[in-house]
Amino acid sequence: MQTLRGLQRFRSVLSIHGNTGVRRLTDVQVQERDDAPVMMENPYKEPFKGCILCKVTVDYKNIQLLSQFISPHTGRIYGRHITGLCGRKQRELSKTIKKAHSMGFMPVTHKHPQFMKDPNICRINPLK
Repeated sequence: MQTLRGLQRFRSVLSIHGNTGVRRLTDVQVQERDDAPVMMENPYKEPFKGCILCKVTVDYKNIQLLSQFISPHTGRIYGRHITGLCGRKQRELSKTIKKAHSMGFMPVTHKHPQFMKDPNICRINPLK
């Protein structure tokens, strides 16, 4: 007896014409698809900030550019936290400056006086 009632209930659920609940479920599913979130870019994502030398080739003969990244009084190469360069360009810059020192294009102990009045490229507050 109980099995007959279970089969009758099961048959009524499977019947498309007799059961309107099945249609309602499909209607709700269609509406949920229309309500799906729209894919868009993250509005809070910060734009990529490339360093100032990423698009420039650094050459050991360009002394004016290289002298912007050394201390005017001691001749030391400024670090990344001061220059604001990416790691790749900072390493390339330091190798290029050392190459220019060894080739004799740049003085080792100080900045060339000709380039002292050049505007600062990086975040340096020189003593005046």
